[in-house]
Amino acid sequence: MERLLNHPVTRATRIDEAEDSVTRVFLPHQISPTSRETRLDMRLNAVRLGSLTAAYLAYGQEVDMRTTDAVAYHFDMPVEGCAQSSFGRKSVDAGTAETVAYPPGRPASIKWSADCAQLCLMVERVALEQRLSAMLGHQVNRIGFATAPQRGVLDVLAPFLREFEGPELLRRHPLAARTLEQLVLDGLLLTLRHDHHQDLATSRRIPRGPVRQAVELLEERPHEPSTTTSLAAAVAVSARALQAGFQLHTGASPTGYLRDVRLGRVHNDLTAATPGLTVTDAATSWGFVHLGRFAGAYRQRFGEAPSETLRRSRKHQ
Repeated sequence: MERLLNHPVTRATRIDEAEDSVTRVFLPHQISPTSRETRLDMRLNAVRLGSLTAAYLAYGQEVDMRTTDAVAYHFDMPVEGCAQSSFGRKSVDAGTAETVAYPPGRPASIKWSADCAQLCLMVERVALEQRLSAMLGHQVNRIGFATAPQRGVLDVLAPFLREFEGPELLRRHPLAARTLEQLVLDGLLLTLRHDHHQDLATSRRIPRGPVRQAVELLEERPHEPSTTTSLAAAVAVSARALQAGFQLHTGASPTGYLRDVRLGRVHNDLTAATPGLTVTDAATSWGFVHLGRFAGAYRQRFGEAPSETLRRSRKHQ
């Protein structure tokens, strides 16, 4: 199934046109057809969100791709067919929903099957390394991802794909858009194996002080796109340590605590019921990406649907 259909970039039957389009979206490269039995039928759909560039790419025939040295981190995942990636003398085969990571500073060599279509994700190097540094509590200058194909990234990208294949509510609300970007970054780092993965899996407790500071930040700045990693950096502890501390001292995760704070802000907005306000506007303005989950959490917290709060508030004005 073709993805990101609302964001077509190129449909090409000539190699130079195909190369130029992918170069503009990702990085310089060359493709060489390995069979003349079918014609090139290249399709490229792409979107950008902050440090992320995601695309659906298919060539319609078997091709060899060779890139220049990458500047960013790249993650490719076949959604149809298969691809073979080469790292020096080592080659790995990726099938449907298996992701291969390509590090910056090295070229890539990829053979696409004739029926191969891939979701390709490019992440700016500084953004991903800064996120991991915040999660660990110390500086990371390079991330060594495992070269073997891995699963789980499609689940990480699911909210991102829903946004850009649906009504795209987040583009009107920068807070929600930044939150979505950070969820993808964190999901990649927590899902994929890399040379810091074991450190991320190690939890340790922290005293109440940093947790109290983090709680104050969430209460004072609920409009900011805080996640566990950014919050941990702000109070100078690792993300895993902050998670353990929150569970110990508040009984909730940092993101769960922030969700409750934002639910309270949405409730305040719906109670004020300014002219023209909708439930969708109130929810997305406070960073809620999935409206169905928001409505369920709101009902659990306040005992009624958000639309009921808004309707009741307008009756009393």
